[in-house]
Amino acid sequence: MLDAQVLVFVMLLLKERVMPWRLAIASVVGGLGAVLILLTRMNYGAAYIFMVLVLDLAMLYIAMPRRIGKKADLHKLVMGIIYFHAMFFAYGKLAECAVRLGLGRSARIVVALIVAGIVLFMVVYHKLREQKSLYDVVLVQNGDNIELKALFDTGNLLTEPISGKPVSVLEETDVLREWITQSPQKYKVIPYRSIGNEHGILEGMYVDELIIHKDNEQLVKRNAIVALYKGRLSKDGSFQMILNQGLL
Repeated sequence: MLDAQVLVFVMLLLKERVMPWRLAIASVVGGLGAVLILLTRMNYGAAYIFMVLVLDLAMLYIAMPRRIGKKADLHKLVMGIIYFHAMFFAYGKLAECAVRLGLGRSARIVVALIVAGIVLFMVVYHKLREQKSLYDVVLVQNGDNIELKALFDTGNLLTEPISGKPVSVLEETDVLREWITQSPQKYKVIPYRSIGNEHGILEGMYVDELIIHKDNEQLVKRNAIVALYKGRLSKDGSFQMILNQGLL
């Protein structure tokens, strides 16, 4: 039960979907593995640490909904092990304090609520930070590419009316204008509404790939739609693009 509870918290911190059946299997494997390690009566040496780490990897591999193969996924496994042990350490210390405070049988419930509160705070905090985050973005068109800084803004809900695809906005440049000239079939006209401008039109186009560098991984959006803005999107030039909230 404790493995299941901690795994839920770890999945939330790793931003992974919690799948009950995977969680149940991983928890059973963790419980049985812990019992087997105890039955071997091995000392708390290198072999013991190795067995515990292997068991942790097995639990996380089972609990995570996607196959591990990319560098970013391996990074998540490592972070998962760190979260896992940090959580168990916190449980142990908080439970010890709760018992000394005389909470008795309710100590486990109180500790679980405290840890849950801490995890919830961390998840909400990271979510709020992401709402106004800058990312490195690469646009690819016919073998050419442009690198730029993009602001992720949850207020950008612009969509292309026919396909319903999310539209990101970026500052118009000579290179982007040349892309439209070279591939007129990818040209789009995108209507929009904004404060102070009830109706407006933005020129845009499909790009072969829109690559977002995020948390040591790459999010690749193929045939993404971008709209061109005549002017500066940021006063200080810190970003040249506003990502649609539907892309992350």
